[in-house]
Amino acid sequence: MATKNIFSKHLPNVKLATRFDADGNEIQVEKREDEEQKRKEQDIIDTLVGAGYYRAHIHGLSSFDKIVGGMTWCIEACDYDVNVDLLFHENLTIGQKIALTEKIVAVLPRMKCPFLIEPHQIQGLDFINIFPVVQWLVKRSVENRSKKADTLRKLASTQFQNHFTLDSDRELQRLRVKQLAHLKAIESKYLPKRQFKLRKAAGGGWIPVRPKDAPEQEHPDGAPATEGEMEQEEELEDEEEVSLSTEREHNIPIELTDADQSALTKKYDDIKQKLPPQSVEHVSERNRIKTQLALKLALEKKLEHARNECDQLRNTVQEEEQQLQSASDHKESLEEEIRNLDNLEITDDNQKILDHVKELVLKNERMKKQETQFKENCKKELVELQQKIEKAETSDPDEDMVELQRQLDMEQERLKSLRLQLAKKNRSYVAVKRQLDTIPDRTELAQYQRRFLELYNQVSAKHRETKQFYTLYNTLDDTKLYLEKEISLLNSIYENYANAMQTPHSREQFVQQFETIVEGIRATKIKLKKKCDDEKAKRDGLNAQLLCLVEQQRKYAATVKQLTMECQRNEALMQHLKALKTAQTSQTQQP
Repeated sequence: MATKNIFSKHLPNVKLATRFDADGNEIQVEKREDEEQKRKEQDIIDTLVGAGYYRAHIHGLSSFDKIVGGMTWCIEACDYDVNVDLLFHENLTIGQKIALTEKIVAVLPRMKCPFLIEPHQIQGLDFINIFPVVQWLVKRSVENRSKKADTLRKLASTQFQNHFTLDSDRELQRLRVKQLAHLKAIESKYLPKRQFKLRKAAGGGWIPVRPKDAPEQEHPDGAPATEGEMEQEEELEDEEEVSLSTEREHNIPIELTDADQSALTKKYDDIKQKLPPQSVEHVSERNRIKTQLALKLALEKKLEHARNECDQLRNTVQEEEQQLQSASDHKESLEEEIRNLDNLEITDDNQKILDHVKELVLKNERMKKQETQFKENCKKELVELQQKIEKAETSDPDEDMVELQRQLDMEQERLKSLRLQLAKKNRSYVAVKRQLDTIPDRTELAQYQRRFLELYNQVSAKHRETKQFYTLYNTLDDTKLYLEKEISLLNSIYENYANAMQTPHSREQFVQQFETIVEGIRATKIKLKKKCDDEKAKRDGLNAQLLCLVEQQRKYAATVKQLTMECQRNEALMQHLKALKTAQTSQTQQP
């Protein structure tokens, strides 16, 4: 892709903005406008108004006043102190504006703002760089205000609960007091009485045992427990002991100490001796049945495992048969294709392919011959090297040293010549690099362009300010001159009025002089009006010329943009054509 031209951006439009001096007279000054800057300015104003800074909606304020006021308002909403007056004065100098913006820029790093901005960018109203900062400040101020609102709401609710109580809460408190009193009375009347406690059994279970201090068990009708029930409880305890010994016989893992295990074994042996022979045979029969059942379960598991393996093998055989069938089908299709190729008539295209194959075969044969020749050359070199080794082994060391010294001198001379050539190349390389470094790249040109634009904006603002001062001075000077003339005229009239009114002849002369003065004033007024009309005509002509230049600039920018697009399209087409040629050559080179 073609690199983007940094100068392809439309130049800013130049318009004449109407300004007024201290006396209300119209002044024509230059003002540069950019559509993107204008759009960003409107976005900034909409963002500030949406955040609650409604002062940015006043049309009579300048853009600098709105932007700086909105940023200061957002910073103070985030609980950061900035020493800036929110009500700014008009017609500030560049130094005052930069000093004002430096205070704002100094606070942004403390707020951990991710965007960087310079004071001259705010003073120069660079809305493109100001917009992300204002957007971040508005977001931060909204979040801080929401946190403040939540904190104040919680504080207000806490203070309300500390000082006030609702009727419903009072009613609930009264009901709660009554309920607690009733519950305490019931608990004190029906206290718990323990009948049994749980003891952990040897097999891992829990056995209920009556504590020593517990009362005797009673029936629901109040009668004490009978002797039969006590004997049943003793039989249950004996059965539990027998089950524990049975678990030990069948190797069931239980957590017992050595003393417990020995006691259980002894007790189990005593029980065995006490039991009759029929009971012992019955227990052994039950053990044999359990063994047979366990063996049966193991065989059933093995049978199920074997069936699963058989099913897996059957599925594998079916998959192999399917693969074999697909391979046979593929083989038949390949054989059919080979037969079709054998029966295919030789056309021009096929003849070209055949010639290409023949060339490749000949090339393969040539490569084989080259391989054999290379092997023979290697063998010859091997023989020569072996001879040199034998010669070196039988030769005199002094002669070898002389020969080696001669070769070393030759190599040193060759090294010196190569170093001289390398030095010449390095000098030429450094000279070319120095020439290339003197040419600025696109990044440097872009930086130069931005700095020139900033300098131009500052010079333009200073020139506009100086021009306003000159215009104000000239206007005040002219006003002073006319006022002095008017005062001198009035003073002369006042001084000569008394003498002129004494005689009729002097009165007529005074009236004639007064009319002459009036005529002179009228002539001066007509002259100034004509000069004003000429200036207005000149202004209209310059406006018409400006409109023509703006139209030409717009056409030029549109033409440059279209030309850039066509160049990019042409370059893309050239790259595509180059890729097609490369693909075609690679296809022709393949056999």
